[in-house]
Amino acid sequence: MGAAEGAKAMPLYFFSVSDGECTTLASDGIELPDICSVWIEATRSTGETLRDLNHAIRAGTELRMDVADEAHRPLFSLRVIAETHN
Repeated sequence: MGAAEGAKAMPLYFFSVSDGECTTLASDGIELPDICSVWIEATRSTGETLRDLNHAIRAGTELRMDVADEAHRPLFSLRVIAETHN
């Protein structure tokens, strides 16, 4: 039996982005080896989403990255909240 035949598949994780008005599934699922890798991917993806915005976000707006496991159970969320301070 070759190494690939005996190798266990990595867990699948799902990422979605919400801006308060709509939610977009950011992936069809990504295989990652461990929860630390999932946190890194979520952090990078959130930063890329912010970078790629083609408009300014307004005060009171929340951008949220939700992460779920392969059974679609929520694991954690990253939130970016725009606020003004007077």
